[in-house]
Amino acid sequence: METLYDMHCHLGFVPDPLAAAQAGAAAGIGAFSCTVTPAEYERLQPLLAPVPGVAVGLGAHPWWIVDGRVGEAELDTFCALAPATRFIGEIGLDFAGLRNTAESRTRQVAVFERILSACDAPLVLVSSAQSSLASSKASPTKDESDADVRASDVGSLASVNNPAPDGDQADKLISIHAVQSTGTVLDLLEAHGTCERHRCIFHWFSGTSDELARARDLGCFFSVGPRMLASRRGREYARQIPLDRLLLETDMPSREGETLPASVWHAELNNALTGIAQLKNVDRDALAAQLAATSAVLLGR
Repeated sequence: METLYDMHCHLGFVPDPLAAAQAGAAAGIGAFSCTVTPAEYERLQPLLAPVPGVAVGLGAHPWWIVDGRVGEAELDTFCALAPATRFIGEIGLDFAGLRNTAESRTRQVAVFERILSACDAPLVLVSSAQSSLASSKASPTKDESDADVRASDVGSLASVNNPAPDGDQADKLISIHAVQSTGTVLDLLEAHGTCERHRCIFHWFSGTSDELARARDLGCFFSVGPRMLASRRGREYARQIPLDRLLLETDMPSREGETLPASVWHAELNNALTGIAQLKNVDRDALAAQLAATSAVLLGR
């Protein structure tokens, strides 16, 4: 069976994420499922850990940061969890519309820098026995906050279910949201040396041609889906992205409560794949095999 990898989706929005992931796996779909808050990650990662070909990213979406749903306590949790997982996403900046204010931009940049620093924290590896002990920990002591305990427990699980490579530094896979902010995102990635230590994916790239070249030169990957291909600029970018940096995505579902039937999921990925093959004038099946191989390597499968 052909395997198609969705390298940016949101299974946490589905009413029954486990059933959706299992149905997708049965249909030959692997996934990098991004979350929008640390709490979503805490819920979703242990749930989907048994599903083959599915990785869950630890996320702090800029929309949730701007509206306050990801505040200081949530960021503390993110920073506690980050050293114990290889997969980070969705994170980034969004300077569109009402989010394009001085206050919003300043807040987002500060949070994004904190997140990038957290990604560089020394890797934490915890044994399954320690994980079991942590997950059964009683209520916090007077020196521990509830957020610290939750972060410790799920961080332990993350290190077991999302094992990282050997070494002091985790080689993470990071899915990045950049809307009307690509230049700033690239500046921060360069300042932190993120692309030198980790593998970064621009999800639904929408920057300028010069920024696309800059991101490519930094070694970034790009996930492309049907909605990106719906615009002339998106199609041109998909044509320009090197094959070895190209990935598929759906960004589905788009909101909480929506379903994601495996047939629809597969069709969306196939539509993107077929569209890219036509743009690049390459064989569809050969492209499918190459993108699957790239995705499997990135996910450690």
